[in-house]
Amino acid sequence: MPYGGQKSGVAHNIKELKEIVDGALAVSPQVLIEKYLRHFKELEYEVVRDKFGNTVTVCNMENFDPLGIHTGDSIVIAPSQTLNNFEYHGLRQASIKIVAKPENCRGVQRAVCV
Repeated sequence: MPYGGQKSGVAHNIKELKEIVDGALAVSPQVLIEKYLRHFKELEYEVVRDKFGNTVTVCNMENFDPLGIHTGDSIVIAPSQTLNNFEYHGLRQASIKIVAKPENCRGVQRAVCV
């Protein structure tokens, strides 16, 4: 059973980290601890590729909440509202390149600094 993201949070000190980890271990057998990327925003592209290599970018989404709030607990806006044209097309092209290789097609999330 997947537990992803339950009891997630951002710790600013050891006490907060212990509280978050204790809460997460109460509902999951493991935790993932990552460096917090402050001032980044989380974006996601829905890209569909068939076995012939035909690719369609369905939409891009932007998490309203700051990076660090689990996607399942976050407000998502589609299409994104804060990307400029350069960022939008750059991330779209990167998404298309990623799905061009079938071994990458399990799901990819990226963060961009604002």
